[in-house]
Amino acid sequence: MNNIHIDNKLKLLYLSLFVFLIMGSKSNAQETEFKRTSVRTGLGVGYNDGKKESGIGILYSIGWQKSFGKKNRIRLNPNLMIGGFLPLGITDTRDQFYRITSIGVNLHCDLIKYKAVSIVITGGSFLNYSRGLLGTGGWPETNNNNSEYFRDLYFGGSISIGLRINPKNGKLAYEFRPFNIQVGNDDFILGYFMFGVDIKIKQYRSANKDQE
Repeated sequence: MNNIHIDNKLKLLYLSLFVFLIMGSKSNAQETEFKRTSVRTGLGVGYNDGKKESGIGILYSIGWQKSFGKKNRIRLNPNLMIGGFLPLGITDTRDQFYRITSIGVNLHCDLIKYKAVSIVITGGSFLNYSRGLLGTGGWPETNNNNSEYFRDLYFGGSISIGLRINPKNGKLAYEFRPFNIQVGNDDFILGYFMFGVDIKIKQYRSANKDQE
């Protein structure tokens, strides 16, 4: 129950931060510029397979991002991803419900860029904590007659490719990543597609100060 409450709080934080930053007002007495930092958010659907668990679930991601280079084509992104999984459409496994919490560090690079549109490739590493309930069910030959609670820790690397749209004067950048995969120890694999929104951090400069 405590894990469920923590995950619900993280989802609420994700949504609240998203709304707050989008709806934030701009002062008329200041000129606005964007920093090289942003809040990176994402929502996706994926398939996971681990040492004991297997399922399909919804994923939420939030993190901080810092851009580098003259044209901001390289971005460092520490992030947190959470998700809940069920064996939907999977018949050769036990009834189960479990959650993952994944901490990662990604490096994004605009491989090909034309104006506001770019093709992005990503490499990174992750540490994943999976926990949940494995129940009875599955095929008869699996002989799964008991329920058990499990906790497993995984670590490994990740890669992805996607399409990014970043309007120069817009406070939001959009990214669609159809291919994302995490591969780790104990046969862990997480594949998913995700839609993301980067919320740029504003840099305020006093208009009166510039006039001096």
